[in-house]
Amino acid sequence: MDVQTVRVEGYHEVLALHRMFMECKSDDLGSVYAGSPFIAAIQHRLADALEAADPGQGWHDWRNADGHPHRVQAVRAHLTGAGKWWHDANGEQRAAYVRDILAPLRPSPELLAELTTISSDRRLGD
Repeated sequence: MDVQTVRVEGYHEVLALHRMFMECKSDDLGSVYAGSPFIAAIQHRLADALEAADPGQGWHDWRNADGHPHRVQAVRAHLTGAGKWWHDANGEQRAAYVRDILAPLRPSPELLAELTTISSDRRLGD
């Protein structure tokens, strides 16, 4: 399928899209969109564009997931209640999902290891 390129013009449009994705994702981590690898890829591209337009450490430092304890705690809570699919996922699938749900934030190796080993407290039949 051919899809035409969509242009986002200027820093403020990119920033608005970035903020909208961040807010929408945090509203419902259980949504199919929150952990989507496609949404995560778009979020990373938007954050990369913001970082390139505003050089320095600001955006780079902001993307460190460890600097967002409220968001990380929300992801912990989400994973704890994730149920059977999380229980059945292998380590690689869990790591990919955690990276996607945190996007455009980047988890440290330690945080990624911690989050991927969270056990779901929901019944396995859920």
